Amino acid sequence: MKFLSEEKIKKIKDDKGNTIKKEKKFEKLELILKLERDYPGIFIKLMTNFEVAKSHRESLDENGKPIEVSWEEALKRFYLNNKYEKITNENEDIAELFQSKGLSQEVFDKASELRKEAKAREVSEHILEKPIKEETILDSIEKIKSQTEEKLTEGLQVIEELYNKGFTYEWLSKMDPHNSIMGLFVNCCGTITSKHYGKDIAKASILAPDVQNLVIRNEKGNIISKGTMYVNKEEGYAVINDFELNKKYRNHEDDIFSGKYKVEETSPEEQEREKIFEAFQRGLSAFIEEYDKQNPEKPITQVNIGMGYNRLKKQVEKLKKATSNFTVPSEYDFQDASKNAQYILYKKSEEKYKGENR
Repeated sequence: MKFLSEEKIKKIKDDKGNTIKKEKKFEKLELILKLERDYPGIFIKLMTNFEVAKSHRESLDENGKPIEVSWEEALKRFYLNNKYEKITNENEDIAELFQSKGLSQEVFDKASELRKEAKAREVSEHILEKPIKEETILDSIEKIKSQTEEKLTEGLQVIEELYNKGFTYEWLSKMDPHNSIMGLFVNCCGTITSKHYGKDIAKASILAPDVQNLVIRNEKGNIISKGTMYVNKEEGYAVINDFELNKKYRNHEDDIFSGKYKVEETSPEEQEREKIFEAFQRGLSAFIEEYDKQNPEKPITQVNIGMGYNRLKKQVEKLKKATSNFTVPSEYDFQDASKNAQYILYKKSEEKYKGENR
């Protein structure tokens, strides 16, 4: 396609025959026109898929660390987004997620191999062998669509309750492709190609039968926070490495390592973080309740969390500090929990524990 002038742009129609309007969101119009010279057809592709193209800005560098690439690089990646080799029914969901971020064939291959290894080891998708997920607003809307008139009021009440929560939890299936590149969504080093210790945490969240990610989603259903939990079934305790948080929810952070923020507790930003912390607490309670039903002889008596790069330090420090740190297998590399103080997220009361095991 020849270079397009702005006059010609006004007359271009998309694949449905609708005239494409020059909207405010296409602030990079000059860049797109420049790219059209070397990448014929990029203009129409971008104008009809801009939101998808924009997602390519968040990617991984050569060390597996989450980065934000330039607009030019992101738009090029979107245009040149070829299908991976060796896509099968078993890994097409990985391909779909990874292509939306413009990730390399190497990252796709590694994630696919890890899944194959997990299946070969017969690793359960969930520690509890059942999914635990809090219903999102979008889930509720879908339910209401199929409900009768009598159920409508009840359904709307559910939506209102979830809207007030703002954030929902999910114990992510170990087969979910997000586990491989979790750091991309919560801005940490937890990716399978990372050059840092996060690669071992990402690997364990897929392969280790006693490790699972607890994630928090926002009202749009996007993963914005996570904690990776190790469960010691023999001794009845669990450890979460830390709470990671997407950079969009880390406004006014003291520094990149602090996990504390220069805002008042009543500020909207701090209230959001409070709600995220509450969602973690709800998710943990739901897990423990089900775990104790399945393991009445050896219930979970305590859950600790590490404080290394914990992004919700202020909320965690309101809890009691542990007198001794729980250990985690070295190959899982829970450095956030092993090198720093641990705090107690949950502790079973002695009376309740004895009463349940008479």
